Amino acid sequence: MLRIWLFGSLSVAHGVDSEGVTSISGRCGSLLAYLALGRGRCFSRSELLGILWPVQGNASVNAGSFNTALWRLRRIIECGPVRCGDLIASDRHGGIGLSGSADIWLDTEEFEHSIAPGLAKPIERLVDAEIDGLRKGVALYKSDILTDFIDDWALREREKHRRLYLNALWRLMQVATVRGQFGESIRHAQSILDCDALREDVHRELMRLFVLSGQRAQALLQFESCRQLLRRELSIGPMRETMDLYRQIADNAVSGVQAVPVVPTGVVDHPAPWLPTLPPDPQTPRQQLVVAARQYLALADSQLELSLRPPLA
Repeated sequence: MLRIWLFGSLSVAHGVDSEGVTSISGRCGSLLAYLALGRGRCFSRSELLGILWPVQGNASVNAGSFNTALWRLRRIIECGPVRCGDLIASDRHGGIGLSGSADIWLDTEEFEHSIAPGLAKPIERLVDAEIDGLRKGVALYKSDILTDFIDDWALREREKHRRLYLNALWRLMQVATVRGQFGESIRHAQSILDCDALREDVHRELMRLFVLSGQRAQALLQFESCRQLLRRELSIGPMRETMDLYRQIADNAVSGVQAVPVVPTGVVDHPAPWLPTLPPDPQTPRQQLVVAARQYLALADSQLELSLRPPLA
């Protein structure tokens, strides 16, 4: 078996135990990565030259460079008992591609196959096997694919797989929330933000999840983190939905009354969980707590409004 890893740096190994892993870079690496992402298809040499060797130059020199890279690639992966042509196949028109029938394990292929069923159904129809597939796919995503490549085609594939990864994490977050596993939901939301910190919708979900898990103060800190990040990176303030959620959480923290239900985005047909009410410290008079909290929130709101005003001309 040939094993190919595209997540992170491109590498290959022969055998099921993954011993003797070899990293491949340069034009050999570009050729293998492109063929692996299009496994089962054959590409004409002119198509591959146009994508992988886009620099204008002498056509014969480019063709010779391509042939050299292909020969070196065959030497790397078609070795031992593997015959020439078993892994890198050719069609009758001279096109080449990575064989779809050969014994090849490809991490991106395994990733897509694992998460596809879990993303194809409404959340309420998912079964355990499909949820396990989402978890398996997320675990395979060690890093963005082909981190050593900066070509346009590699960047497009990197964005495609990152989007699939984020969708799988979002779905797992929804599943855990419906099941009341708020700690797991929080971990998935934080993983999304680790990859895409400007997702304001995820910041809102994380605020809700902190409240549902009894961490109201952490929810308010999450809002502040979101506000500062948006201000620093995009020079904008939080959306109205985010502000409304912040004020709702802050008001409930002050009043200590039962809150209105908060339903996580995208979760339907699910009994809405109630925001928990945290009891006051028995050592501190309740009235003093309320007064101090109101003063703090008034100051925080005034600072927030000031920070969101456009600068004077």
